[in-house]
Amino acid sequence: MSGTTARRNGGKMADVKKRLARLALATSHFTPGSPIDSLELFSGRLEQVADILGAFNTRGLHVALYGERGVGKTSIANILADALGARVGATRPTSVRVGCTSGNKYQDLWVAIFKKLGIEVDKYDELQPEHVREQLATLDSPTLVVVDEFDRLTDPDTSTLFADTIKLLSDEPTNATILIVGVGDSIEDLVDDHKSVGRALRQVRIPRMSQHELEDILTKGTEAIRLKITEEQLHQIASLSEGLPHYTHAMGLFAVQKAIEEDRDELTDADIENAKTLSVRKAQHTIVTAYNKATRSAHQDVLFDKVLLACALAKKDELGMFAARNVAGPLSTIMGKPMDIPAFARHLKQFSSDERGNILQRHGEERRFFYRFDDPMMQPHVILNGLSAKLIDDATLAEIKAEAAKEAEEA
Repeated sequence: MSGTTARRNGGKMADVKKRLARLALATSHFTPGSPIDSLELFSGRLEQVADILGAFNTRGLHVALYGERGVGKTSIANILADALGARVGATRPTSVRVGCTSGNKYQDLWVAIFKKLGIEVDKYDELQPEHVREQLATLDSPTLVVVDEFDRLTDPDTSTLFADTIKLLSDEPTNATILIVGVGDSIEDLVDDHKSVGRALRQVRIPRMSQHELEDILTKGTEAIRLKITEEQLHQIASLSEGLPHYTHAMGLFAVQKAIEEDRDELTDADIENAKTLSVRKAQHTIVTAYNKATRSAHQDVLFDKVLLACALAKKDELGMFAARNVAGPLSTIMGKPMDIPAFARHLKQFSSDERGNILQRHGEERRFFYRFDDPMMQPHVILNGLSAKLIDDATLAEIKAEAAKEAEEA
């Protein structure tokens, strides 16, 4: 092999290694498949973290972290150990986490917690709140106990026993702070069904992330791999994410991959379009299946896909709820003509039925129904799919979003 060929091959190998290093760095910053577990990579949520830290430093007070699925509750729980360590300096508190499943009982969860804390509980045939308090009283340093995905529990006795435990730990404090993480309904049920737990539990709602917080995720990631991104590109990805960080991470990763592959130092608009397309193509199988079941029709003139898109774009309250009247405006813009409620009422009803996979939840009573997506992660997918299928274009989407923002300001 000649010296020239060797140098050329060496240069190619160095170039490949450089791109792989950038890609590895990108995948550590853009993590659509898993929650954030590092304080360094965490963005936003300072107000909510401050609320939790305040409870941690208030003896006998515990925390319920709640909000829609996909808003980043688990990420907050994951980084609290780092946040607490930074708060108290050298005396870093212990933090343990257990995730709930539908089959878990009170006994299962506390055995798992105590195992992580290095506490033996074999002497108890069946753990009760007083036994839990007795063992937590042996902790000699501040300890955060995170019970994640509380909404997955189906055993009512387990919920009752947790409420009793929190009340007992409030009346007779230990060094442990319990942090329950769940969707809004699960926390409401816990507090409503067990009124006495209310004063012992600080309820911290996690809203969807703001435009600025989502843009911060993108800025941190692109700066880490030394890739330029414009304000318009930041705005576009963050806006399409609908406040859900998963989509910001996914589109951010898809966008930068192409630039890294081509060894560029700036993103192009084509990268953003490619990211939008891949977000639809590589969506979770459950999301794609649910969307197809909800919108499939043998008749070309049926509006299921367009009505669902209008639902995704409808003005919503803090828990993702919307009424039929909120759908009329976006649907009229999509269709290019006035669309009153009778034109799509049956679609909303079917979306809330087994026939269409219950893609929407329906709450309330006749003529006063409110709806929300059963899985909040479906909402951005519906919008991105609408763009991909050309049910709507970017200009029309911007028009609808501007109108929704105006309504929110006037409300």
